[in-house]
Amino acid sequence: MLRVYLDQNKWIDLARAATGHPAGDRYTEALDAARTAVAAGTASFPLDMIRYVETGKRSNDRSRNDVANVMIELSNRHTMAPGRYVLPAELDRALKARYGRPEEPRHPAVFGTGIQHVTNCQVVLPELDISLLHSSGNNIDASNYPKVQESYSKLLEAELLRVGPAMARLAGVDADTRHLDQQYIDHENKIASEIRARGLSGPILDLAVRASDLGDIRPAVTEAVESIGLTWDRFVEDLGPAGVVEFMDDLPTRHVTNVMRGAKLRQTEQRWELHDLNDILGLPVAAAYCDVVVTEKQWAHRYTQAKIEARYGTTILRSIADLTAVLQRAATA
Repeated sequence: MLRVYLDQNKWIDLARAATGHPAGDRYTEALDAARTAVAAGTASFPLDMIRYVETGKRSNDRSRNDVANVMIELSNRHTMAPGRYVLPAELDRALKARYGRPEEPRHPAVFGTGIQHVTNCQVVLPELDISLLHSSGNNIDASNYPKVQESYSKLLEAELLRVGPAMARLAGVDADTRHLDQQYIDHENKIASEIRARGLSGPILDLAVRASDLGDIRPAVTEAVESIGLTWDRFVEDLGPAGVVEFMDDLPTRHVTNVMRGAKLRQTEQRWELHDLNDILGLPVAAAYCDVVVTEKQWAHRYTQAKIEARYGTTILRSIADLTAVLQRAATA
């Protein structure tokens, strides 16, 4: 089964095709191929938390539901964990390669089902109270309870994607994360300013990018190295400058993240923007663990430059229209 990750604009392309929008005409064949592949079990279109967030931010009910409907149909509730939940297992494997321990590295649970997997069980949907059905006069045989519960779960998952900002506010949920997003953007722009001020480029810039990222993930690294009997200070001393780059690039999601950060930081004429954060959060896990990623041109270009496709065996596409041939080849493989 091919794991296919689509960024938000590509889901919008499919939604336009599904609703007969003129801008979606060129993607109709890809939508048909995707539906066929999902029905045959030869492809999966997992959603990540960024898809829930970006879809939920759309204030127009019709356009939001158009996108959500296609996501619900093609994902079949398949989801992908965020990088922070994959990182501990990546750290274990990198430490195992370097130190020979831990003896039993954790395994990254990248793919799963529903919002529960995306949030590492921090969000758990309520189970259906069968007694309420009986009290309303609906007599259901006990053997059918699992099917009823499954249908109920699917409905709840679908509504999570359809909930817009207005409904979220009524439920007491603040869907506006711009203040938190801005903190990250300010952090990256500060790093960019320091890099420009020092005139860093080439391998030195790569080291600066990896070193800053190592500092950002220090809590997870500290937990991992302490589990094999090292302290943070001893670990960093062992690495040395060259080892920092090598170790960070041994962590697949951080490697892709830093390819993206490095590319952005080299563009000295451009500052970080809010939309860049969603790309940085969503794409690295997909590029490292999915079979196919369909994303915007700038990232597809950067991935090609960094040989991401060869390193992780991921097919990187720029257009949904290009997905048709990939799905058709998978169906006949």
